[in-house]
Amino acid sequence: MMKLPEKLLLASIVFASFAMVWRRDDSAMLYVMGGIVGLLLLFSGVWRVMEKRQLEMAEEIRKRTVTWWWMAAVFMLALAFHRMVSFLFLGLLCFSAMREYFSLVPMTEKEGTKTLSFKDRPSILLGYASIPLMIYLAYIRWYELFMIAIPVYVFLVVPIIFVLQNRTAGSLKSLGVITVGLMFFAHNLGHCLFMINAGPILVMFCFVLTEVRDLFSFWLGKSLAALASQTHPGPVRSFLEWRIAPAVSPNKTWATGLLSAVLVAILALVFVPIMPEFPLGRLSYEYSLLIGFLIGIFGLFGDLVFSMIKRDLNSKDSGTLLPGHGGVIDRVDSLVFTIPITFHLIYWKYF
Repeated sequence: MMKLPEKLLLASIVFASFAMVWRRDDSAMLYVMGGIVGLLLLFSGVWRVMEKRQLEMAEEIRKRTVTWWWMAAVFMLALAFHRMVSFLFLGLLCFSAMREYFSLVPMTEKEGTKTLSFKDRPSILLGYASIPLMIYLAYIRWYELFMIAIPVYVFLVVPIIFVLQNRTAGSLKSLGVITVGLMFFAHNLGHCLFMINAGPILVMFCFVLTEVRDLFSFWLGKSLAALASQTHPGPVRSFLEWRIAPAVSPNKTWATGLLSAVLVAILALVFVPIMPEFPLGRLSYEYSLLIGFLIGIFGLFGDLVFSMIKRDLNSKDSGTLLPGHGGVIDRVDSLVFTIPITFHLIYWKYF
């Protein structure tokens, strides 16, 4: 339970966000932010009811909801401020996720382990340094270099550093770990930096649909699992229990994933009337439906990919920074996949 000073601080942040967006007369952002606050108020009511009834998941839902309030408040405030503040906040998000990723793989000099070497420090430092570079390139709108800076130039520099270190043992393993971190958190997640140039509402569009997909997946998974247990053996039950990758995530099913994607696609239609005018036209309902469905599908596999990585490292959560959720990666894993998909589909058709 939050104490009164924490509640006042949270309320102040939310109020300040609305005030700044209201001042710049951005009605689209006001609608989306109002929807976010409304959804959080709904979940706050749900966990209070669950708490009174002493239901098993009440404490988990409470932790998740309180953390969601803080994440949403800070996110809205960052987008409501000056454009540079938005860039710095999203850059910090990329940095935090990358730092958490490398912290999952400790450094030792033991061969044949799932660890990095102390010799990898210069390459990892280069990875961190690439994030300010991406912020700068996005801020000055240098699209061409932004797109190739990491997958071409940084990816060439990293193995050159290995050669200059005169190393061979464990080099392929370290290259894989480091380049995956760079691609996921500096490049893929870093696409949200260039998204800001098209307007904060586009960032909201992707972030909200991705995070709501996670909510749909959480609740639908439990509901469909209960339904499957009450269904007689047959094709329907087999489909409801059809696991995507049991070794990666035993509870993720195709039924939950596909239904969540359909619901996200329908929700995406709500954004169409409030999306800005792009250089080559407005977002159509058909295209929004497609993007929403792909966010649902790629968000699912983003979740599964990081479940695979964490299982390989024998780690349940990526960290403990966010109570009820885990670490930063546990909240951005789907975004690593949905942000570049959303950005390029919009950029290809409307820019």
